[in-house]
Amino acid sequence: MSHQTMLEIDQVFLESIDQSFDGFVLSDLRGKIFYANKAVEKISGVPTSEIVGKTTKDMEEDGIIISQSMKILKKDPLTISQKLRTGIEVFITSKPVYDEDGEIICYVANYHRFSRIDDLYREHHNQVDINYTELQQLRLQMLKTDEWIGVSFETKKLKEKVAKVAKTEANILIIGESGVGKEVVSKTIHKVSDRRDFPFIQINCGAIPETLMEAELFGHEKGAFTGALSAKPGLLEAADKGTVLLDEIGEIPLHLQVKLLRVIQTREVTRVGGTKPRKLDIRFLAATNRDLKQMVQEGGFREDLYYRLNVIPIKIPPLRDRKEDIPVLCRHFLEKYNKKYVVDKRLTTSASRLLSEYAWPGNVRQLENTMEQLVILTEDPEIDVRDLPRELLKNQADDYFPDEIIPLPDLREQTEKRMIRLALDRYKTIREAARHLGVDHSTLVKKIKKYGM
Repeated sequence: MSHQTMLEIDQVFLESIDQSFDGFVLSDLRGKIFYANKAVEKISGVPTSEIVGKTTKDMEEDGIIISQSMKILKKDPLTISQKLRTGIEVFITSKPVYDEDGEIICYVANYHRFSRIDDLYREHHNQVDINYTELQQLRLQMLKTDEWIGVSFETKKLKEKVAKVAKTEANILIIGESGVGKEVVSKTIHKVSDRRDFPFIQINCGAIPETLMEAELFGHEKGAFTGALSAKPGLLEAADKGTVLLDEIGEIPLHLQVKLLRVIQTREVTRVGGTKPRKLDIRFLAATNRDLKQMVQEGGFREDLYYRLNVIPIKIPPLRDRKEDIPVLCRHFLEKYNKKYVVDKRLTTSASRLLSEYAWPGNVRQLENTMEQLVILTEDPEIDVRDLPRELLKNQADDYFPDEIIPLPDLREQTEKRMIRLALDRYKTIREAARHLGVDHSTLVKKIKKYGM
């Protein structure tokens, strides 16, 4: 590096320090200050001409420093707090500067105003509080979503994730079995997003005939095909400034996937039979119960479209993996259909238990349909085990009774162990489990010891 370049770097370095926001002081081995940048004067209110060339002792004698205290931190940093004649309190952190031989050549210190440190600290924490408050508001909005019911750990985790991504513009792929509530999650994302005052358009890619899908999605111009008597905007145009849910995205034909990919990339749509692209401002959500990654490997889904949609994946667990939600959902749907049909039906404890133990292959949708059916068809005010659909009872019978004949004492023991395990898993205390099993606390404790549970 040339001598000229070194001089230029030194000049830039000195200018940078002199214009720094923080105070910067250099002092010699006797503690006499030989350099102070502009910020020192601004922070302290004392002209640098009264600081440079003096030690702290000199400044005390001159009345510049009213009082000061010093403290060694760790090995060699020295912290100094000073109260100045200007009424300002400053905080100084000083360290020695060593040469190549390990000899001290001077001391360097950073110079701060106490009140400014407090202001920065409060400002930082206020911003943290604002972010936290905003996140809490999003959570509250989601909790008020009528159809998103659940208290399980899995549901709470899902709500936390939705709270984080709802305010973004990222494309989201919602994955889950049929009936788990993908539509509910997508509507919640829209509801708490900045697009909530604009349209939410749900497009079921599996319900639109393939021959009509292109015109339905992208719109068409007059005369584009037989029967196109006038121009018509597509569903994507109808969603401008809002959110689109591409439901059952795995059903969209390959030849349309290319066109959809272009719309997502360019945010422009060209109607069927048209040449003029139209600008779109849309947030894209997609939902599927199929394994799109597997479809990509098999050639049934475009890889580039998959990655364009799968910016943030949200996987909704099936109802059988969040059984704590089942009793809450049962109560919710019971209340909903009691109100709809102007009745007052209620579940017995036994019926509620069987509903909670069922695997629900059709997930929340199946549970809701079952509750509506029970409210309509049950004659008595109480919905009991005998009123439940046959598939629920058959499933329970298959679980309870093995195909092979076994001695009755062994069957009794197996059933007892199964019920105790179920109660212990479901309830927080042995006393609560005993109450639901209909036995004394001491009896249950004995059986737990007997079975080594």
